[in-house]
Amino acid sequence: MMRLDSLVGAIQSAVTSANQELQSQSDDFLKRYFFELAEAEKEEGSEGKTVLRPRYTTMEYPAETSKGIETLLVDVPLISLVPVVSSRIKEVTFRSVLEVSHGDDGSLNIGFPSEKKKHVFQFGDDKPRHHVAELEIKLTGDETPDGLQRLIEGYNRALRAQIPG
Repeated sequence: MMRLDSLVGAIQSAVTSANQELQSQSDDFLKRYFFELAEAEKEEGSEGKTVLRPRYTTMEYPAETSKGIETLLVDVPLISLVPVVSSRIKEVTFRSVLEVSHGDDGSLNIGFPSEKKKHVFQFGDDKPRHHVAELEIKLTGDETPDGLQRLIEGYNRALRAQIPG
C-alpha cells in the first residue's frame, strides 16, 4: 500500500518533467536556427549580453532583368523555411483499479488489488493476475508565441526585400 498523496505527487512530478522536456525542445529550436555571437563579433553596447544571430543559407533566385533572366543570390534565414510547431500538455489521465484503505493517521492509502486466496478445495489456474493501469497524455499543438511569430515575420520581410518584383 502507498499513500494516495504519494501517487498524486509522483504523477504531478512526471507531468512537470514532461513539460520541462517540451521547454527543452524550445531551447533546441533556438540553437538550431540561431547561434550566439562571440564577444569580438558583438556591436558596441552589447557587451555582456547574449546576442543571437540567425543561421542563413544562400539560395539562387531567378530574376528578370533588362539582359534577360539572371540569377540572384539571396540570403535566406533558415527560420523562414520551416514550419514552427510547438506543443503543450493539455491533459493527463491516469486510470487504475486500486484498493483503498484508511491509515492510522487518517490518510488515504491505495494499492493494487491483492490476489484472492484460494480455498483448499478450489481448483483452477494458478497464474497471477495482471493489473492494468492506463495513462493517457494529450498533447496539443500550441500557437506560436507572439514574439517568435513577429520575429519570423520580420525575417520574412527582409527576405522579400531581397527578391525583386
